[in-house]
Amino acid sequence: MNSKAEVIAVSSDRPPYPQSKSKWFGRVKRDRFRLVFSFYSPDGCEISMPIASMSAYLKKQYPEVELLLDPVLVLSDPEEYTAENFARRIAKHDADLIAFSIMSPHWPPMEAYFAALKKLLPDLPVLIGGYQPTLSQDETIGNSNIDYICVGDGEYAVANVIDHLRGSKEGPADGNWEKLVDGSIYVTEPHQIEDIQALPFADYNIFEKEDGFERVNSSIFGPKGVFVLPVMTGRGCPYKCTYCCNTPLLESWKSKKTFLRKHAPQAMVDELIRLRDKYNVGYFEFWDELFLSNLKFVRAFFAIYKEKLGLPFSINSRVEVMNEKFCTTAAEAGCHTIWFGIESGDEEYRSKMLGRKMKNQQVIDAAANCKKAGINRLTFNIVGMPGETAANMRATLSLNQQIAPEFFFFFPFIPLRGTPLYETAKREGLLQDLKKNIHYLSSSNDKEFTLNLKEQPELLSQQQYSELCFEMLQFQEANNRLSYTDGEFEQGATTSADVQDKSFVLTEDSPEELGAL
Repeated sequence: MNSKAEVIAVSSDRPPYPQSKSKWFGRVKRDRFRLVFSFYSPDGCEISMPIASMSAYLKKQYPEVELLLDPVLVLSDPEEYTAENFARRIAKHDADLIAFSIMSPHWPPMEAYFAALKKLLPDLPVLIGGYQPTLSQDETIGNSNIDYICVGDGEYAVANVIDHLRGSKEGPADGNWEKLVDGSIYVTEPHQIEDIQALPFADYNIFEKEDGFERVNSSIFGPKGVFVLPVMTGRGCPYKCTYCCNTPLLESWKSKKTFLRKHAPQAMVDELIRLRDKYNVGYFEFWDELFLSNLKFVRAFFAIYKEKLGLPFSINSRVEVMNEKFCTTAAEAGCHTIWFGIESGDEEYRSKMLGRKMKNQQVIDAAANCKKAGINRLTFNIVGMPGETAANMRATLSLNQQIAPEFFFFFPFIPLRGTPLYETAKREGLLQDLKKNIHYLSSSNDKEFTLNLKEQPELLSQQQYSELCFEMLQFQEANNRLSYTDGEFEQGATTSADVQDKSFVLTEDSPEELGAL
């Protein structure tokens, strides 16, 4: 383990590890070790940033370990990626461990895959990481087909499972929960890596196919005709939106001051230059939970990026900071699109139920500032939430119609365990089995708009919900128009923006002050 990256200390109250009850300790006897990574991709994207980070760390610290990737690409080939066929694919790898990165909405459809794997490969240990086990520990480890879960940062945790299976380190696989032979669960503390600069940058080689990245779908939002590469400049978000899985993570973090983690601006740009040159990148998508979580970083990063790189990019932001100066500065640095959440067009509902305090006028002004700067707008919206009315949904559509974003997305509400809005739904007796609508709603999906909560006819009936979803879908299909000018994205272009003013009128790095901008 890298000494520069801290994790939660081992509790003195933890019971002794019953190594004799471990099904897997020391099971791998051969010299070589083969690990297969996997994840569920409902939209066709074949990049997983958690896997990219874990792969980079393992390749550096465990060069003898063979790493393979075999994601569940249900959109690309539904027949090839049935649960049974996927299990047969994994069997061909002759792996010693399979590790999944699973988001909570993807847990229900993936359970059949775990069952098929165990039926065909009972001696292959299954490790689950990602938001699903982090938010729903008992549910995840309670699945009879799961052997280990990682409930925190995964880089060191997956390495510890490798050591555990090899028998090279006595004791538990720290950073993970393990299911023992008697059915009991041995719990260890989650890893919380405070210094991500101690980690290597993400490994993208693991996503390559025989022809490199020619057939890799790396983005669902980016332009066509160029290679779009997702990247992350850091981890963490300072906000506590009631529907978001970030909120319970933030609440559980041992030190709030270390939750927001960023790479050094110069080092990050140097890495992007390397990626551009190696993969012929034409466009970057920044997949940080919140790109603007550290405004000091943003100022420095934009200045270096536009001088040294200048490729078009997209970021996620909040309307509270999208003043005219910010949008102009972002555009000059190369920003092509800003993604931002509206979630609900009803101010009162958005503030009371979602923890989002911005006013509709702030949304309108932010959208106008983007448009004036020449930046495309992509909005995220949620429908079918607890206590939401038909009028609330109508207000969401109306606000989007007013600002006319270049790209409009609406998502069905998914109650994520551990979030305040999940607890609200539970308290109100609205929870039900999650069967449908686990993706964003678009023409590529089944258009069967079913509430993920029990119907509240006095507020929002199933019929009203479905009708309004169809209206939103019609607006989406008629108006989504992200613009990509011919010749705008030349592969390997290095022309930087001509920016004279490199100042940035923002606060330093205090997220609480964002609303004052």
